[in-house]
Amino acid sequence: MLPDVIEIENQELMPAFPLIPASELTIKPVRINWLVEGIIERDSLNLLFGEPGAGKSLFALDWAFCMASGIDWHGYRAQQTDVVIVAGEGFAGLARRLKALEVKYSRKTPERLFISQRPAQLLDEKNAQWVADSIKALCPNPGLVIIDTLHRNMEGDENSSQDIAKFINNLDNYLKPLGAAVLVVHHSGHGQKDRSRGSSSIRAAMDGEFSAIKGEGGIVLSCHKAKDFEAFKPLQFSLKPTNLDWLDDDGEPMTSVYLEYVGDAKPSTKKCKLSARDDAILTSLTEAIDKHGIGPTAEIKEKFAGFTGLGADSRKIVHVDHWRELAYKTITVEADDGKKPKAKQMAFKRAREKLHDDGYVVVHGDYAWRIFEKQGYKR
Repeated sequence: MLPDVIEIENQELMPAFPLIPASELTIKPVRINWLVEGIIERDSLNLLFGEPGAGKSLFALDWAFCMASGIDWHGYRAQQTDVVIVAGEGFAGLARRLKALEVKYSRKTPERLFISQRPAQLLDEKNAQWVADSIKALCPNPGLVIIDTLHRNMEGDENSSQDIAKFINNLDNYLKPLGAAVLVVHHSGHGQKDRSRGSSSIRAAMDGEFSAIKGEGGIVLSCHKAKDFEAFKPLQFSLKPTNLDWLDDDGEPMTSVYLEYVGDAKPSTKKCKLSARDDAILTSLTEAIDKHGIGPTAEIKEKFAGFTGLGADSRKIVHVDHWRELAYKTITVEADDGKKPKAKQMAFKRAREKLHDDGYVVVHGDYAWRIFEKQGYKR
């Protein structure tokens, strides 16, 4: 048996560090405790990003409304639970959006939805503890805490991996112990709709990552990262204007919008235009494959298409280290000599993630390769 307490060097008794036999994990299946089925699970950390006007806060509020009401979200079952939104700005706008959701779902705003009247400073431990204690006093068992937005609730540098680490640690240490999932609403990168702004450590810390991207056909909600479940297919929405039962100072009906589900998003056959740096790094992958390429492993053949059929014998993969070595030769950074290696490392990492997300390459484990026509994951 494992001990209940241990004696440390100074003779102080402390509770034993929690360990269990691994065999206990396989006695029965561990079921995912979904808040919104297939999208958000309880006790997870999630990121929803998008550019201004792309509807990221609308999605977060829509999920919150459905969870607090216990109603399905466009066919996805929602668990009824208390939801807290730590709002950074736009309280008048929030009121109008909630009225619009009342129109959409033909019901009043649920009593189990709570909204803060000011932003929080979640980079500071005392403030994070204050927020957690306030939530616990109001609703002892919240299901979801929404931070909208990261920038308005963190007085730090979102490009600093150290500041982001403190922010994430405070979410882990103070908000997640409430038993809730945490959803952080954030902005997309400057000129890059398909990645979040700031340090790449934001994405690395997440269990789930979602984007809201506005285009000619409407707004597309996509899942870019799903740690323990299969990502849902991209969904398409339109903004539905609606009159509210409120009048403005001139006696005219006030208006707002809500998200109207259109259907599965149509896959784009057009790839994003690459920057000069990303194009050079992509070319370096081709050069690495030509120089160091090997045949695909059995696992890769099993999981990915493109390695069977006509021309498959000539298709190679390459170790990421060989790609990195050649890519570094194409990357120019403005930094002190001592900081250049780290800057090049970050530039390569960001380019690699973008090329993967945009469908130019696949990175699996220690290996990478160019996307072949009609290649994808085998489902």
